[in-house]
Formats: sequence, structure tokens, C-alpha cells
Amino acid sequence: MEVCFVTKGTLNKIWQEKLLSLSKKDVVVFGFNGIGLVSYKKELAGETEYFQDVAKMSKQISSVVICGCDTDTYGVFRHSAVVADKGRILGVTDMAHSIDEGEFVAGGNFRVYDTSAGKIGVIIAEDLFFPETARVLTLCDADFIVCLFKKTESFMPQIMLRAGAFANGVAMALCAENQVTIADIKGDVALSSKGDFVNAKIKIQKDFHLISSRRRGLYREFNSGY
Repeated sequence: MEVCFVTKGTLNKIWQEKLLSLSKKDVVVFGFNGIGLVSYKKELAGETEYFQDVAKMSKQISSVVICGCDTDTYGVFRHSAVVADKGRILGVTDMAHSIDEGEFVAGGNFRVYDTSAGKIGVIIAEDLFFPETARVLTLCDADFIVCLFKKTESFMPQIMLRAGAFANGVAMALCAENQVTIADIKGDVALSSKGDFVNAKIKIQKDFHLISSRRRGLYREFNSGY
């Protein structure tokens, strides 16, 4: 799977200046720099066309485009991502967890998108810190998981990315401001770059471990009491 990660510059700017370099990619991933804040009210009224721009780019380059954004649902703000495939909007995924108090609140759903490039799971920002997120997407048969982060200010996102890839046997990629990290199914860093335009080839592998648990001695079923 040929993937291009764009960590700096808006979608429209990249469209105008570097469109030819995107045309042979299977997937193009923008961080939160892509389209900024999207108001559902303005989108529905036709005052803005941010989501339509994502769809148009995906059609022109005949690829999947994943773009992080902040969404304003009539005064309720969320971290989100829109996914388009060859001219068609497949959906919008919101961050499902909210940590501490802040302007942005939790939204809905984890989702695996069945695209022309394969089944892609999408994780939004701090959802990466919750192991069940990657687990759910893997159980929903994701071939590859993309996490969109605004800005990495510590090593924790990379640690959780590698742990999720190792624990679930699926390649995972982190796209943030001037930061791209890809972890393979062994949890190793396959690529790490601070570039604003990063091309990568993702090897799609699925690793299913045979796991056994102790069934005798002190082991008890959780509902049996102690």
C-alpha cells in the first residue's frame, strides 16, 4: 500500500502545488492541518465545501483521502476525520474519548472503512491512549490503522502506537504536525520522520498469535467468586 502523509500545508495548497506527486498513491493522509475547522451548519447551507473538497481531491487522484479536522456541530466541538474514496465521502469519525475538561468533547463511533485500498481503521487523537480502540478496529478486520494527532508533545503517542500494533498484529501509522511514525506488527518502528511530506510503503500483514491462559491451580472464572 503506497501512502503519502501530509503533516504541513492545507489540502487546497497541496492540491495546487503537489497534485501530480499524489496521483499514484493508494492513500493520502492529512493531519489536522488539512481543512481546519468545519461547521456542519455552514456545510449544510452550502456556505463552505470543505468535505466536498476532500471528495473532489480523492476523485481527481483516484485514491483514498483521509483528512483530520475539528468539527462544529451547532456549538459542540469535536476532533474528527473525514474519509473519501475516489470522489465519494465514506464517513466522518469523531474522537470517542474526552480527557479532562476542555473545549472539545467526545463524539461517536469507531469505524473501519472498506476502501479501494483495503480496510482502514481510523483513530482520532487521544483515542490512541485507550487500548480497546485499536483492539476494536482489529476485530473489525482492519488491514491497517491510521491515527491522526494534532501535535505530539511527548513519546506517549509513539509508545501506544507501537504497543497497539504489537498487541493486535496490525500495522499502525501516526500522522501529526511534522511527525509521521509507522509501527509494524512486531511493534518495531518501520518509519519515523519529521518531514512535512512523507511517502511510505505499508506492508499489509496480519499476525494471529496463539494465546493460552493458565486453567488450573489458582485460576478461577471471573464470575465464580474467590
